Amino acid sequence: MTRERARPLIAAVGGVLAGLAVCAVLAGAAGPAHSAWPSGLALAAACLLLGLGSLEVLRAQPSPAVIAGAAGFWAASSLIAGWLQAAERAGVPPFRLSVSALRPVLESGFGLAVCVAGALVVLAWSYRPFAPATAVAAVAAIGIVAVSTTGHAAAGLWTPLLVGVHALAAAWWLGALAALAVSVRGRGGWSRSLPLYSRYALLAAALVVATGIPVAIGEIGVGAQWFTTGYGRVALAKTVAFAVLVALGAAQRRTWVPAAARHGSSEQVSLRRAVAEVALLSAVAGLAAGLAGTAPGVS
Repeated sequence: MTRERARPLIAAVGGVLAGLAVCAVLAGAAGPAHSAWPSGLALAAACLLLGLGSLEVLRAQPSPAVIAGAAGFWAASSLIAGWLQAAERAGVPPFRLSVSALRPVLESGFGLAVCVAGALVVLAWSYRPFAPATAVAAVAAIGIVAVSTTGHAAAGLWTPLLVGVHALAAAWWLGALAALAVSVRGRGGWSRSLPLYSRYALLAAALVVATGIPVAIGEIGVGAQWFTTGYGRVALAKTVAFAVLVALGAAQRRTWVPAAARHGSSEQVSLRRAVAEVALLSAVAGLAAGLAGTAPGVS
């Protein structure tokens, strides 16, 4: 992969880490533990795999090498997150963790197990494809849902359902654009794929809004908690960042998408625009990953 094609991936990693950093500052004592950092990176890798696996829908082709790299990163970051979670539960430094202390995470870490197993399946696929590329997207989607709904099972049927749809819609919005940025070549490629992506991204954004509002109100309520608690402040920052993202997306639909459709946007311009949006999407993903580990109701 060339340095230019690596830019979207660098932007994604940087965006996720920036979002997690903002979360740590806003949440204070209620903020997420250290394991949230590799968890956020694992989420970014799963988003990319979701996008790579759905590229055929956007009339583009994924690279098995990129899929293999993303799957390996997904597995490694998930394992590191599980290791840090075990250390946090045991109350010991990570490098002093005993094998017995890993047992609680192994027994209760359904989302972790799904992600690691899914990453290994995708790695095997990248070596010798045994199904359409959409199978990669399906495996990544299962991992994203498994992680995002962990801890919501006791909240009844609707909350996990809303959280799962919210996570999948946001993940595809980010992952598909990042996948296009590392895969599409030339004006013709962007002309074919970007209008299709824009159409589906509009639906994804609508689903993110429709599911995110009831979930946020269910967690925080309506009132001062949005400003007086760490969870509320991070949720508010995520909402503001999402509003900026929607405004950027609307501007892209008015300018970039029509230009690309008529071959009027060069590959370099399209890549720069994609990288900018991927960075902002990733920052929102980082805020979401941090929010998942932030304790509600703590100032």
